[in-house]
Amino acid sequence: MSVVKREIIENLVSSTKDVNISIFIPTHKKGEEGKQDSIRLKNIIQKVKSELQELGWKESRVEKLFEDVYAKTKENQFWLHQDKGLALYVNEDYFDFFKIPVSPEENYYIAENFLITPLLELQNHHGIYHVLVLSQSETKMFKIAPDATVKVEFESVPTSMEEHLKYHVHERSMQHHTGASGNGAVFHGQGGEGDDNAKELELFLKHIENKVTKYLKKNNGPLILAGPDRLVAYYRKANKYTNVLEEALSGNADNKSVKEIEEESWEIAQSYFRQEIESDIERFNNLQESDLISTDVAEIVKSAYYGKVDTLFVPMGFRQFGAFDPQENRVEISDKLNGQTVDLINFAAVSALKTGSTLYGLQHSEVPKNSGLAAIYRYRS
Repeated sequence: MSVVKREIIENLVSSTKDVNISIFIPTHKKGEEGKQDSIRLKNIIQKVKSELQELGWKESRVEKLFEDVYAKTKENQFWLHQDKGLALYVNEDYFDFFKIPVSPEENYYIAENFLITPLLELQNHHGIYHVLVLSQSETKMFKIAPDATVKVEFESVPTSMEEHLKYHVHERSMQHHTGASGNGAVFHGQGGEGDDNAKELELFLKHIENKVTKYLKKNNGPLILAGPDRLVAYYRKANKYTNVLEEALSGNADNKSVKEIEEESWEIAQSYFRQEIESDIERFNNLQESDLISTDVAEIVKSAYYGKVDTLFVPMGFRQFGAFDPQENRVEISDKLNGQTVDLINFAAVSALKTGSTLYGLQHSEVPKNSGLAAIYRYRS
């Protein structure tokens, strides 16, 4: 799960100069294709250099512009930990890069603004949540944030059935065996002892629940349960925390890596964190008969510039070129990018960001009316 917080994008926007370069390339995590990524970047930088020189930049100035880029990309570890895409932002006073979980079209953009629209979708990947992995051998919980995952340590509570049995006195003997995998005591019912085993598991999970709920009441946020259906059901029966999500990660998760838990749980968590997006899409739809919404790119560009946009829905991968004259308050649409035109979708996004609008980067099919751009206005005049 990757995230680019709004503050980072705002910093990007505030760091612009007269000439700003945005570069995007698809990358690969490993293999032969991964070895080609650095070559791909060098080739596209060469294209940027040539265009800058055509614009009148001296060669020495162009070389200096990319000094920090070359220094960073020559580091051994840089290409070893890539995602699906790489975004670089460069001007004469600024350099930053983002490893992104989407595969962009190989491209570059030289303009008065950085191309921020590809980053907007990564804003949706936000929020902190927890995953509780229920297991007789080792119950554990992870705090998953956009930038890091940490294991939550619980003190003074057994996290396995084996430890639980050591610290609890029983009036009757319990039949148990150690699993062949060496994962500790695993219970199974035989005749009348099945009820006893179930009660012991419930008691074990009740003690876990007490610790988890006490912790989460201070931290808040959603909790996702993971583990065999039986343990999940017992835990839900004991649960007193109000924000346990209905969907769980079913099945034994003992041998899953932290990365697997992150990826599988995010499939559930993202629906929770998308509630705000869905609410604003519904708000757009409820305003169909009102003049407070628009899907007209030219009108939205003008309205965003003058701070009239409340919420902007930006389609990923969609571009509309043109020019905006604020003196005449006129937008001209074009079919190509040249020295007189800009990416109007990006221009609207930058303007909306500067004036405090809410922005959502969405797949084209998710944007209201499947439009090239959609907005809810604060007001219309």
